[in-house]
This record gives sequence, C-alpha cells and structure tokens, in this order.
Amino acid sequence: MINAALVDQAAEMITKLVKERTERARAAFDRISAKAGEAAAWRQKTGLEPLVLGGAARLSDLTAIGRPDASFDSQLPASLEAALFDTGRPVLVVPPVPPPTIGRRIAIAWNGSPKASRAVAESLPFLEKAETITVLTAPAGKRGSSGEALATYLGLHGIKSTVKSVDPRGKSIGKALLEHVQDQDADLLVMGASGHSRIREMILGGATCEVLAQTTLPVLMAH
Repeated sequence: MINAALVDQAAEMITKLVKERTERARAAFDRISAKAGEAAAWRQKTGLEPLVLGGAARLSDLTAIGRPDASFDSQLPASLEAALFDTGRPVLVVPPVPPPTIGRRIAIAWNGSPKASRAVAESLPFLEKAETITVLTAPAGKRGSSGEALATYLGLHGIKSTVKSVDPRGKSIGKALLEHVQDQDADLLVMGASGHSRIREMILGGATCEVLAQTTLPVLMAH
C-alpha cells in the first residue's frame, strides 16, 4: 500500500516545483520582452505538456524549445516529439547557452530528402536575411536533389549560398556535420528531422540524434 501522507507530500513538492519554474520563466519572459521592444503576450495553461504544446504550436510560426539533455538516446522527449511531429510547424531547438547572434551565418544540412526540403522552406525568412549560407552535403545523403540544385533554388529567391561536401573520414555523419558547422562559424543550423519509426517516427535517425544531443548552436528543424 502507498502511504497517503507520502502521496500528499509528493504532490505538494511537485506543486511547489511547478510554481518555482513558472515564476522563473515569467521573470525571464518579462525581462526579454521588455528589451526586445516587440509586442508579446504571456499565456499559461495547465495540462499534459505534449498536448498543450502541440495545440499551441499549430498556430505559431515557430516553436522554440530547449535542447534535450545530452544523455538522451534516440527516444525523443515527449515535448520535443510533440513539437516536431504533431504540429506541422518548424521547431527551433535551442542549446543551454545561446550564441551572441542567430541567423547571420547559416548552415544547411542537405540530403535531398522531403524533410530537408521542408526545413529549407520553413527557414526562408531566416535565409533571406543571412550574411552567409553554406549548404553541407554528404556523399551518402544524395537521395534527391543535389546541393548545387538547392543553391540554384535559393538563387531564385535572391539568396546566395555556397556548397561544401562533408567528408566523415571515419566519423559518424552527425559528428562530422557538427565539426563542419563549427568550421563555418555558423550560428544557425537548418536540417530535417529524420526518424525511423513507421508509427510515430519518434525514433530518431543517427545524425539527427547526435546533432540534438551535442549541438552548441540553435537548430531549425522540420519534419
């Protein structure tokens, strides 16, 4: 049997924790929105996080969510899974320490897949304002349009970019990609969210999993 007093104590601790997190989040929101000088509104809802997040994100241009803990495996945290697969909208995965700038120097992880194509389409507002754009390709990833074809497509939007091949040299694609992104001094990575589960696609592919676990810069993803 479960002691009723222990249940009450646990519920009280959870309530206190939620209140403290809410107060910290509200304080951060007020501080940032005041500096930004843009119209912003605080909305607070109670419920299961994936359901609340999924419903709100469907009517949002972009959802920003914290990067998963580096110890996570290929099973997505419920909130990130909902944002990626239940909304039809792009997601900005933010590292614990954001860079000084976001979107000035953009790297695109391109493998010609529909998911990568959608990520590029969703990132066009960022790409149009970027100072430099590098399209990163891998030999094993050319399942569809080439990096050069993507550069031509971006050119039709008046967006200049360069194409570079990622040579893993014995490393995993995810690790090699992150190293190339760092070499480009990028402050935003654009890539598709690749999954393998046919039911929910919440079991991430190797490169996507590695990037999410180890990235130190924001990643704009779409599925």
